[in-house]
Amino acid sequence: MKKIILSKEIGTNVVTRTSLDTLFSKLKKYKSKEIVVDFSKITFISRSGADEYIKLKKSIRKNIKEVNQSEEVKSMFAVISGAGSTVEVYSQLPPVRINTI
Repeated sequence: MKKIILSKEIGTNVVTRTSLDTLFSKLKKYKSKEIVVDFSKITFISRSGADEYIKLKKSIRKNIKEVNQSEEVKSMFAVISGAGSTVEVYSQLPPVRINTI
């Protein structure tokens, strides 16, 4: 099993798709089929960063497990995966009537 400390690889803010592309290129080269990605010290992940991470994780032929995610990081992954969808919030809003003159 290989352990990757994400903050050492790409910094404490995960914001660019390019940085994740580079990370997953490295992960593909590892012989180990089991990889643990440690999110400790990650203070922020952008929506595009979380989306790219999930997309690349699905494309790689390795078992990747995430550990030590902050609540903020977990929330962003939940939004991307649909668990925290804002559709539910919008469906609860009352309809708005617009009158034109």
